[in-house]
Parts: sequence; structure tokens; C-alpha cells
Amino acid sequence: LLAVAVIGGAVATTAGGVKLVGVYALYRLGLREMDRLIHPSGVGRRGTGDKLISQRGARIAFIFLMLFLIALSLTMVALAATGLSFNESLALAVAALTTCGQAIHVLGGEASYAALPDSALGILGAAMIVGRMETLVVVALFSLMSWRN
Repeated sequence: LLAVAVIGGAVATTAGGVKLVGVYALYRLGLREMDRLIHPSGVGRRGTGDKLISQRGARIAFIFLMLFLIALSLTMVALAATGLSFNESLALAVAALTTCGQAIHVLGGEASYAALPDSALGILGAAMIVGRMETLVVVALFSLMSWRN
């Protein structure tokens, strides 16, 4: 269930996560790279999927996935520093970054946000803000190259 929350929703939704088109772009990039490993000096074929997503678009989706995973790991480390277990930190970090608050029920039992310490709630609040931002837009905003163009 946490993996489904990370995949998120469609392109134009407000659901957090990697988005379906990003997962599809990563799938196409994986197929391209596997083809390169099998036939290193072969000429690439152009299928219908290659027209939809360019190699540059697939690499941008890969960068977004890496930024999402970095944010997930930093959130998990911060939550673990407040005394939460690994499973609790993982489920809460995914819930916060993907804006899927109901993911806390993956933990089972009577888990609730009210039982968390105040420091963990502050970390989750910051993670929810980071999860709502488009990470690539923020990176492009601080990139000097985009300001020069």
C-alpha cells in the first residue's frame, strides 16, 4: 500500500508522489538501458512509446525520483531521531510526503497522529510542505542557468 501511495495519481491531480507518467517514463528508460546493455553497439529502435516520452523526459523523471527518495530518507532519519521505530518512520514519512494521511493505518493497531510527540509532528508538517512542492521547480528556481536564459 505504501508503494501505491508513492506512485501517486495521474498527471493533473493534486496527489503527491512520483505520478503515473513518471513511473511510465522510468519504465521506458529502464527498457532503453536494458536494450543498451544487451546490444551496446546496436541501433536503437523507435517504437510508439519512444515518441511519447523523450530520453530527456525520462531522465528528468529519474532525477525527480531521486529527489523524492532523498526527501523520504531525510524525513525517516529525522522521525527516527524522535524515538519512532523504523516501520513507523517509513509509514509516516510516506504519508507526509505523498499527502496520503491515511497511510498511517498501514501500521495497524491504534496508530494515530495524536499519540506522536510534538517534534515528530513538526517534522511531519515540514515534510507535508516539501511533499506538496514540485521539487524540480524549486531546483530550477535556484539554478543560475535558468535565470540566464
